[in-house]
Amino acid sequence: MTGMSTNYGRLVREPDAGERRQEWGTVVETDLRIDRADAEKLVDALAVDFAGSFNLFYLLRKHYWTVEGSERGEVAEFLRDAYRRTRRINDAIAVRIVELGGIPPNTPPTIQERAPVHLEAEDLYDLRASLEGDLDGYAALVASVREHVGLAADLGDQDTVERLRDHLETLEDDAHSVEEFLAGDTLVRRTEVE
Repeated sequence: MTGMSTNYGRLVREPDAGERRQEWGTVVETDLRIDRADAEKLVDALAVDFAGSFNLFYLLRKHYWTVEGSERGEVAEFLRDAYRRTRRINDAIAVRIVELGGIPPNTPPTIQERAPVHLEAEDLYDLRASLEGDLDGYAALVASVREHVGLAADLGDQDTVERLRDHLETLEDDAHSVEEFLAGDTLVRRTEVE
């Protein structure tokens, strides 16, 4: 194979039929007792965390698929569990956005416009480089979630505060595990063994 052709076609489609229930970018009234302007701020903030956790999920899953080396078993097991935890966080944030009256980012363009976590190029990299990228992703997402815990607290949304704090604890624990893998002397770059 000399190379992969890129043909994305039409990336996003609008249904030919059906009633649009809500326009993207709007926040509607809900049964929650949160001021609409405050709900809009929370939805915007949570959209960033949603997009970041979406991208971190993809990074971790890619690295799970492609991990190799003497640590494969232990690292692969961690990456599998971590991407599953991150996906649950992503889903929970989406649910909270809807509860607040918004719509989570749900197309590649809207996700990537907001994501503080960057995707890795489609190439394969050594395990150390991959995990360093994962750690950067965790750092960006943890900083974003921590900031939004403060925003939710300032706006009096204790439910969002508690949910984000739970997510933050999970993300920080997983980031610490990545740090421990990176501290291991056996986790070498491919060029160091060739």
